[in-house]
Amino acid sequence: MRKLTFILATALMGLALSCNKQEQNNGGDDKKTPAGGNTPIELKADTTTPEMNTDTQNSEVLNLTWNATTNMGTGARVSYSVLIDTKGGNLESAYEIPLGPSITSHTFTAGELNRIIKEEFDHANGDVVEMDFVVYATIASTEVEDVVSNRVTVTLTAFEPKASILYMIGSATSAGWDLASAVEMSPIEGEDGGFTWSGELMGGELKFLTTKDGWVPSYNKGEDDEHLYYRDHLWDDPTTGERVDDESLPHVDTPDDKFIIAEQGNYKIVLNIDKLTISITKTGGPKYFSMYIFGSALSKSPVAMYRSGYAFFKGIVSGGGSFHFTADVNNNKDFYYAAGDGEDLTDKSVSQTSYTEWHLPAGPYKVSLYAKEGKEAAYIVPFTPFTEMFLIGSACDAGWDIANALPMNPLPTNVFTWTGKLKEGELKFTCDKSTDWYGAWFMADAAGKAPTGEEESIIFLDKSRAETATMGIKELDQKWNIPAAGTYEITLDQVNETIIIKKK
Repeated sequence: MRKLTFILATALMGLALSCNKQEQNNGGDDKKTPAGGNTPIELKADTTTPEMNTDTQNSEVLNLTWNATTNMGTGARVSYSVLIDTKGGNLESAYEIPLGPSITSHTFTAGELNRIIKEEFDHANGDVVEMDFVVYATIASTEVEDVVSNRVTVTLTAFEPKASILYMIGSATSAGWDLASAVEMSPIEGEDGGFTWSGELMGGELKFLTTKDGWVPSYNKGEDDEHLYYRDHLWDDPTTGERVDDESLPHVDTPDDKFIIAEQGNYKIVLNIDKLTISITKTGGPKYFSMYIFGSALSKSPVAMYRSGYAFFKGIVSGGGSFHFTADVNNNKDFYYAAGDGEDLTDKSVSQTSYTEWHLPAGPYKVSLYAKEGKEAAYIVPFTPFTEMFLIGSACDAGWDIANALPMNPLPTNVFTWTGKLKEGELKFTCDKSTDWYGAWFMADAAGKAPTGEEESIIFLDKSRAETATMGIKELDQKWNIPAAGTYEITLDQVNETIIIKKK
C-alpha cells in the first residue's frame, strides 16, 4: 500500500465536488461532466466505534460499504480506494488502500486498524483518535474528474497486540543476547497464544521477545517456573511507579526476571502468552555436549573435540603414548576407554569402565567418538597429509564450480597458504575436488562463522569414510562467511586443524 499525495479541499468533497465540476465545465473547462453530474458516492459504516483490543485483533470490526459511481459515458475504467486521515485533515497525506474496479465494500480487523493508526499516524498504545474514512473513485479518463465520497468519522483506540511471532533469547540459547539472532518459536496450531520449541539449550538464562527490534515487549519469568510475566516497557518512575520512556529521567527497571536453564541439554518448551503459562521439559538426545581427549599421547592435554549431534571428532598429533576420552575437562568422570587391550586401533568398541587406554604410535591422527547410547564407537585413523588443497565458494572466483576450485600453495610443514581477492560470501576448502561433493573437507567450526584474522580452529571431515555416515555427520556443511571484499591471506594447517583468514 502507498500514500496518496493530492491536494483536495474538504469543501470540494462528495456532492459539492460534483456540482463544482459541472459549474467549471459550463465555464469552458476541458474536463466535462454530463448534465446532472456524476453519481455521488455515499459511504456508510456499520459502526463508528469498533471494538479494538487483543481479543478482536484478528476479527472484522469495521465494515465500509458504498454505491458505485459511473464513468460518465467515457467508457473509462473506474477504480476505488479507501482513504484514511486524521479527522478534519485535508487528505493531502491520507493513507490509501487501493481496491481496484467494481469494489463497493471493505472490512477491517482490529489489528489492521491498529497498525494503520500506529505505523502511519504515529499514535501510541492507549491513544483514542478520530479518523476520517473516504472513498475515492479514480476515473481513467482525461475528460472527466474523479469522484470523492462523504466522510465517515470513526473513533479508534490504539492497543498493544498479542504476538503472532515469538522469539527466544538469552545465554541459554544459540543466539546469546544478540537481538538479530533471536531464535523463532513455532505457533501451536489451533491454540490462541500457544508457541513451542524443541532443541538444545546451554546452561544459562532465557526469556522471550515479540520482536527482534527491541527488548520490549517481552515475556519473562513470572511468580514461578510455570508462569510468564508480560513486560511492556523498560522503566518506571521510582516515586510514582508510572511509566518512564525517557532514560534521562529518574527511573528504575521494570521486573526482568529470566528462566534459568541449569544444565546443557535438549529441551522442549511449550508456552501460552494468553494464559501466561509455560513448561520447560528436558528431553532425550545426546548425553554429552562436550568431550576431551586426555593422555600421555598428547603434547598438551586435554584436547577439546568438536561436536555435532552424538559425534565428536578432532585431529591430534601423537608423540607416542596412550589416551582415553572424558566428558569432564578435569578428567574426573564420564570416561570412554578401549574395550580390549587398546593395542588394536581398528577395533572400534569402547567401554566406560575398562580403564584400558588406547596406545598410539607417533604421528598425526583423526580421532572420532560416537557417543549415542547403545551404539558407542571410536574411530582412530592415522592421517596422511594431503599434498593439495583448494578454495571453493561464492567468496572466491571459482564460485561453486568444484572442477575450478582455486589451488593453495603447499609448504613443507603440511601447511597451505593462499593470497588473493575474495568477495563477500561463503568459503570452504576441498582436499580432493571430489565431484560428488562427498570427499575430504576442511570447514568452519560453526556455520556462517566470520574469520577473526587470528588463528582459530577448523574442522576436518572425510565424507567418503563409512564412519562419517554411521555417525550421522555426512551432510555436515559449515562454511566461512567472508563479510567484505578485499585481499586476504589464508594459512591452513591441516595437521593441527588451525586456520588464519586475514584481510590485508
